[in-house]
Amino acid sequence: MILNKPEPPTEERLRAELAGSPVARAVCAAVETAVEPFEITTEGVGIEIRGSSFLPNGLPNRARIKIFSPTPGHTLVFFYKKSLVPYSRDRYSYGGIDLRTTEVAQAEVSEWLAFINSGLHPDKRPTNLRRAFPFEIPE
Repeated sequence: MILNKPEPPTEERLRAELAGSPVARAVCAAVETAVEPFEITTEGVGIEIRGSSFLPNGLPNRARIKIFSPTPGHTLVFFYKKSLVPYSRDRYSYGGIDLRTTEVAQAEVSEWLAFINSGLHPDKRPTNLRRAFPFEIPE
């Protein structure tokens, strides 16, 4: 479920980003039907989804996924956390996936969401995750 979907900035961001990215459409469709809560971040480029549940240790989930298409038919999926330091722009990358196709299997998307909901726990890493990811997370 997307907690902030009814908000106008979120609706506008979803409309703009989902029109051009089949991968983002597949991920957002899975997020909307998920039991766990998520939020869409409206700043920056691409679509950024943040896990909104609490982790088993009681801390809030800071894990994020960003889906960005630098060119048509090429999609980058980033997994990261933002810094807790006020005014910091640091992000801690846990790797990414480089997709050279517009299709993504539902099983892959489920792995991605499970990874986010776990707070990026190493035991939940997606199968195709590349830890040495040569791309910078776009802002």
